[in-house]
Formats: sequence, C-alpha cells, structure tokens
Amino acid sequence: MAAIAAISIPMLTSCSDDDNENPVPPCIETEITEGVFLVNSGNSGNQIPGSLTYISKDGGSTLNAFATANGRVLGNTPNDVIVYGSKLYIAVTGENTLEVVDKTTMKSIKQISTTELMGEDKGKSPRRLLSDGGHVYLSTFDGYVAAIDTTNFAATDIYQAGSYPEGMAIADGVLYVANSDYGNGEKPSISRIDLKSKTSTEIKDDNINNPTALAVVDGTLYILDYGSYDASWNQVGAGVYKYDGNSVTKVTDATMMAVDNNRALIYTVNAPYSSTPEPVTYNQYDIKTGTTQTFITGEDVFSPAAITVDPTNGDVYIASYNKNSDTGYADYAENGYVNRYTLEGIFARKYETGVGPTAFAVNISNANLR
Repeated sequence: MAAIAAISIPMLTSCSDDDNENPVPPCIETEITEGVFLVNSGNSGNQIPGSLTYISKDGGSTLNAFATANGRVLGNTPNDVIVYGSKLYIAVTGENTLEVVDKTTMKSIKQISTTELMGEDKGKSPRRLLSDGGHVYLSTFDGYVAAIDTTNFAATDIYQAGSYPEGMAIADGVLYVANSDYGNGEKPSISRIDLKSKTSTEIKDDNINNPTALAVVDGTLYILDYGSYDASWNQVGAGVYKYDGNSVTKVTDATMMAVDNNRALIYTVNAPYSSTPEPVTYNQYDIKTGTTQTFITGEDVFSPAAITVDPTNGDVYIASYNKNSDTGYADYAENGYVNRYTLEGIFARKYETGVGPTAFAVNISNANLR
C-alpha cells in the first residue's frame, strides 16, 4: 500500500499586497477559533429531540441554538457535526436528514433528505461527516458514502463501503471508511476508496473488530476501535490502533479519541463498559515519541460522552452527562455539561449543554493581522 499523506493545517501563512522589495510582509493570515459547536442526540425513548449548543470563545454556552434560530428542532438523534467554510453540517440519524446551516446565524440553508439524495437503499441512518476539496462526505448505515457538492448540495458520487460505516478520514486522494459492522464482529473492516479511480479495497485484521473513528497523522492511519464483549458483556480490546500499510497494532487503550494533527497528539478517554467498572482514564498519546501520559485525572468529569481538541491553541473540550440524584448513575434525560482544559491539562471553564452530548465541531476562521 502506498504511504498515506499526512493531513495538517498551516497555522500561519505570510501574505503581501504590494510588489516592492519590503522584506517584511504587510499581513499574516492566521487561524482563529471563534467557538465550538456541540450536537446533542437528545433521548428518543423520552421523546427529547436533539439540539445544537454553541460555546463562544468570549462567553458561555448557547443552548438550543438551532431551534431558536429556525423555530423547529433538529429531530431524532443528531449524530455528527462539522464546520466547512461558512456552513455547519449536521447528520440527523433518526430523521434521515442532513442539515446545512449558516454557522453565524444558525439559520438553516437547506434540509437534505438523505434517502432522496442517495436513494432509499443507500441513504438511511446518516452517521458521520467529513469535508475535503469542496465536498462533504456522509456515511450511512446502509453501507455507503456520499460525496456532496457544497455549492449545489448534489451527490456527485456515491461510494459503496462496508457493513455499518461510521467515521472517515481522507488523505492523498484516498478515502478511508470505518466499517463497524454494528459491533457484531463478523464483517468489520476499513474501506480504502481511491477517489480518482473509484476503486475500493478492504483492510482487515484481527485487531479490527468495531472501528468507529479514523484519523491520518504523519502518514499513518489511526483507528479508534470499540473492541468486543466477553461472555459477561465486559468491553475488551477497545483502543487506538495504527495501520502503517502492513499491520494493525494497538498504541493505547481508549473508547474515545480526539486528534491534534498540528501537534501530533491524540487525546484519549478510556471508559470501557464493565460489570465491575474501573476508573476512567484521560491520557495524551504523543505520536512522535510513541508514549502515553496522563492528561487529567478526571474527577470533575462524571460520565464522559465526547471529546475534541482545538488545533489552534490546544484546548481540549470534554462533554459529560450529569449525575442523576435519584439513581446515582448518568442522567440521560437532563442537560449535560462541557469542561474546557488548556494544553497543559489545567481546567479553564465549565459550560452547560443539551441532553445527550454527542459530537463536537471547532469553529475556526481566518483573519488577516496587519
């Protein structure tokens, strides 16, 4: 297999508007984080619809941002969100829709029926999102990925993946798709789709059991795999694995991950399901050195639900359920919260969020500093 090109975002780009010989460029283009979006899946059993929370860099959190701006809710089980250009894209699994939203006003630009976009046999249960090259890629549990043009919102291509695809990554003209097989362990794989030739091959390995998220860093594909369950329903084997083109090896235990490509770091949460729960760990894996160290101890996180990292400054956001005062367990019918930590693991701020925090998207814009 050819080497996988690393994906990185340049932090600073010099620029000039004149033709003189001034050795100092008059402007520098830099990335600025405006805030962080978080989709909350709600609770379908309690008929609580999903929602959108916006965490501002200058203030607190805005709950129900989508519903307030549009006079309607997102619906049943929003599952993923990304920012691409001036738009926000939200995959709503239970509604078979993709919401396209103005990221500034929160107004809906278009609500796309994924079954109309991709067909009834390909577009049900949209799951994960990825953006690249003027397209948004959307996976569905039907086993397909749509490449959606961001100007006319048409599906320019529909690729067949594997069983119950989830997260994706793209590098060097190749789309990688994590085929979870819904945790059944019978047909898990990683689809490797060449976007130019539109040919696909499957990466299979004994260490690929329930892949759910992917990332490419420094030429290596990293896989978050949920592992499997033993006879007592204890989750085993969950972790971050790396694929170097030949073999799949485990690098650290994890049930969630967030990748800082600019610093070559992977932040992990390890909270496997177990009949005798063990303490949750929150670590930082250094890709360059291959070492893992504690990021935070996590006493201030009751029940972790999602994690992301801001690539501009290294801040880490961890979403959590609150504790139900009656049962003592996670409360799946009440609002959750988000803790923000600095690159050094120092607690910075706590924010309220909606019911069922699920997926983050960092809102980054470019600004010219003169």
